[in-house]
Amino acid sequence: GSNHFSDMGQYSGEARAAVDYLYNLGVTKGISSTQFGPELNISRADFAVMVYNAFGLSSSGSYQVFSDVPAGAYYSQAINALYNRGIVGGTGNGMYSPSLNVSRQDAVCMVHRAMRSIGWSTGNGNTSLLDGYSDGRYVSDYARSDMANAIWRGYLPTANGRLDYNSPLTRVDMAQILHRVLTY
Repeated sequence: GSNHFSDMGQYSGEARAAVDYLYNLGVTKGISSTQFGPELNISRADFAVMVYNAFGLSSSGSYQVFSDVPAGAYYSQAINALYNRGIVGGTGNGMYSPSLNVSRQDAVCMVHRAMRSIGWSTGNGNTSLLDGYSDGRYVSDYARSDMANAIWRGYLPTANGRLDYNSPLTRVDMAQILHRVLTY
């Protein structure tokens, strides 16, 4: 099991190690002192905070970028910093939609943009790799290269021959993606 969370026992050793690693780094917390909530979906706000923490980013201004991201919200500094670095964009009409779930393809794009923003090379993914998945041809155009790169580099957990590109990112998948990026 996990060193911190009792609900991680049924998951692989890799998943447990990823959760513990990110917890120890302060990238993520549990949903309680003993529960991680591995199958819960992650909001756009929470994932922005996790990316901000995982890559050690700093705030580059305190002004309000999005009308639905209040200055005092726990996620405002992270979202504004990620926006200023070109890592995140809004959902239209000056909104970020912090409470919406982040999709797997959007999460991968955010991670790759964060990597590039700190000077890491991500390369361009060969999009033919998407053809190996039953839903690969449906990946959005803006995400195709990043999704292919995540497959090639082994960052993206997949199952049953599917990318589930538009499904909400779960907490356990988030942990595996960020752990793999930070340690491989």
